[in-house]
Amino acid sequence: MNDLFDGILLGLGVCVPFGPVNILILSYALKSFKNAFSLGFGAFVADLLYLSLLSFSVLEFIKNDLFLNILSIFGFIFLSYLAFLMLKPVKDINLHKNLENTNIFSNFIKGFLLNLANPYVITFWLSVATMLSTKQNPIYLFLGLSVSILIWIFSLSFFVYKYTNLFSVKVLKIINIISAFILEYFAIMLVLRRFYDF
Repeated sequence: MNDLFDGILLGLGVCVPFGPVNILILSYALKSFKNAFSLGFGAFVADLLYLSLLSFSVLEFIKNDLFLNILSIFGFIFLSYLAFLMLKPVKDINLHKNLENTNIFSNFIKGFLLNLANPYVITFWLSVATMLSTKQNPIYLFLGLSVSILIWIFSLSFFVYKYTNLFSVKVLKIINIISAFILEYFAIMLVLRRFYDF
């Protein structure tokens, strides 16, 4: 049970701080629960992929500097692109009326690529994979980690979506602009930390 509890705490430690994924979930949830959750779930699947492959020492090559440099540049471009998309104008106060037109799969792919392209996500899961190897019951740590991340993604998506009526178009525009600047900050820091030890 200790390993399960450790996993839950570790999962919360991963997902509660507001990084690029949480910023995008929040912004997407203002328009659609499905879009927000599918984006978060895509990021979660990328997490599980890295953790699984690292646990079996399949991704030893990721410690290579050239690979991490390329990944950092890709992460910068992808985050900058997402920030640009956030600056699209909010045209309609009735945000929920076109939910049938939402593309869940494309948002899943965005979330998946977002975490896949972040070298700091890899570094984190590398340390978790090392931790798993020292546990008596690593499956419980893995289970607690997975459950807490999924609960967070669902809760953030659901509650922001549920109370979207509290937001006016003006507020939504401000949130989108702030979100875009935060995403661009993460994009720039990704490059500065990788290439300039910032």
